[in-house]
Amino acid sequence: MIHNTNLSTTSAIVLAAGRGTRMNSTDKNKVVLPLGSKPIVAHAVEHLHEAGVGQIIAVVGFQSDSVRQALGTSVDYAIQKEQLGTGDALKSALPLLNPSITTVLSVYGDDSAFYPPALYIEMVQKLESQNCDLLFLTIHKNNPAGLGRIVRDTNGKILRIVEEKNANQEEKEIQEINTGFYCFKRNFLETYIGQIKKNELTGEYYATDMVEIALQNGKSVDAHFVKDDSIWHGVNRPEDLVAAQNKIKHE
Repeated sequence: MIHNTNLSTTSAIVLAAGRGTRMNSTDKNKVVLPLGSKPIVAHAVEHLHEAGVGQIIAVVGFQSDSVRQALGTSVDYAIQKEQLGTGDALKSALPLLNPSITTVLSVYGDDSAFYPPALYIEMVQKLESQNCDLLFLTIHKNNPAGLGRIVRDTNGKILRIVEEKNANQEEKEIQEINTGFYCFKRNFLETYIGQIKKNELTGEYYATDMVEIALQNGKSVDAHFVKDDSIWHGVNRPEDLVAAQNKIKHE
């Protein structure tokens, strides 16, 4: 399977600009905290290279020097001047896309260490075979607290992603969650990213809104559902990093 899909016209944007306040990491970005023998974000970049992704762009902002030190010349760098959310970070990378790029992957630098190379290939394959404008990765979580739930209609068609704070009781019981890993057709992404509106509460722009924007504009949206939630490991608190350390030892 791996050899059938050429990812040379795919770019991956790795979001590594955020502050990560809950990790209390002030002198370096949390994506460079060590996981096993290398920084968290270096695992993702290595897997993207193994998958054959043609261009990798790391979006840097908070403590950007620490990320540059960790990744060196293995990626291109886009700078997010102000921390205005994931949608703004994604937008800041678009001017760097090589002309040949037709597909854009977007992953978070702090939760993608365990994504296997084959997953990136599967995402691009599915986007192409289903002719989607936007495909995103979802997983099953027994305890989905704090995570965005996937709301589908009776035919399984995606209606929306609802965040925990906006979810009603029925929606809170949904165990299919959004990981924040997106696969876009480049032309769709460049055309519609400007439609993300500033969140009234936080003043930030969220990449998640691209799903709603796609649906509102009659674009083709699908999810790539993976039941095994061990491929996704968010590192938001010190205990999450400890769990990731234990996991990598057993890989």
